[in-house]
Amino acid sequence: MSAKEILEKYEEAIKSAPRVTPLSFIGWANHIPKEAGIYVIWKAETPFYVGETSSLRLRMSDLARPINHSFTKKIARLHKISETAYADLAREISTHYRLSHIKVELGRAEIEEYLILRWRNSLINKPTKRLLHSTQYQWVEHA
Repeated sequence: MSAKEILEKYEEAIKSAPRVTPLSFIGWANHIPKEAGIYVIWKAETPFYVGETSSLRLRMSDLARPINHSFTKKIARLHKISETAYADLAREISTHYRLSHIKVELGRAEIEEYLILRWRNSLINKPTKRLLHSTQYQWVEHA
């Protein structure tokens, strides 16, 4: 299987993974696996943020704290919510966003980079200049 086929397989897996409502209740992240993986935060049916982590559960525990998670920091700025207004941020996120995740042991950074390039028109985490000018993913088309 080629690298392109592997990355496309992971894209399909994350798109079809069940979606949960982040920050919808205390302890919501306890239902997320502890293993390493890739996660996508969706706004309606549109990918809005892509991330990778060595522990999905620990990373999702950071979602409520803007100091620890860039998605939450960007949502606070986008909606003009104070970064210390945790209840308001949680309400905004749980009302308008959904989360899907898949376990991935190796190659998380490559999958994240591929998805960021593939979905770059709808994401708030944009590809870096290095990634945009790299020859590694020249074949990636916008979704």
